Amino acid sequence: MNQSLIKILLLLSIALIAYLVFQPTEKKQHSQQEMDNISKAFTNQYVTDKKQSSMQSPHPTTSSPTAAMTNNQSSTTSNQQQGASTTQQSIIGVIYKKPGVTWFFKAKDNSQRIDDISASFKNYFIDQLKFDGDEQPILTHIPESMKAANTSSMRLATYMIAGVEVSVSKLAGQQDVFANVQRWMRQIGLDSSAPVQIDFKDNNKTIWIKMPK
Repeated sequence: MNQSLIKILLLLSIALIAYLVFQPTEKKQHSQQEMDNISKAFTNQYVTDKKQSSMQSPHPTTSSPTAAMTNNQSSTTSNQQQGASTTQQSIIGVIYKKPGVTWFFKAKDNSQRIDDISASFKNYFIDQLKFDGDEQPILTHIPESMKAANTSSMRLATYMIAGVEVSVSKLAGQQDVFANVQRWMRQIGLDSSAPVQIDFKDNNKTIWIKMPK
């Protein structure tokens, strides 16, 4: 009950007591009835004010069970997505179809790490990459510090970008690009119907691939 209402009730109570004390006895019953009516009226008004005050007051900061469940579900979903990005394997690569030979530049790691190096990969192995007269890639623009030891006899070179291994290899002749894409998909456990990004450039002689899409 607010202070103004308390003061009003106290003043009315004093006034009623004074009235009852100094009025003739035969009017005391009538005064008691009036006091009851006034008390009832103020009680009803107080209940009404209380309800209105409750409706207008800000919501408590304590979360409701439903809100807590929603927050927990959102947090769980976020954690699951973050976990998926660190366990799902991804591949980015570029295939160059040259006369008599096909070149492959490929990086495979978890999705987050692949996303992190995508810009650098494109810069080194697409934007700046040139081939000489013998259709050999010119790799002198890549810092020496990025070179690493080959882990396979089929590789011509291996590079590291922010801890992600990039392999450079080639196969003789014109290779089936889509068969190669499906082979890469199997390497990271993707179904053949999973969406992948394939961009064809230079009259389909340069193929940029990212999987999953």
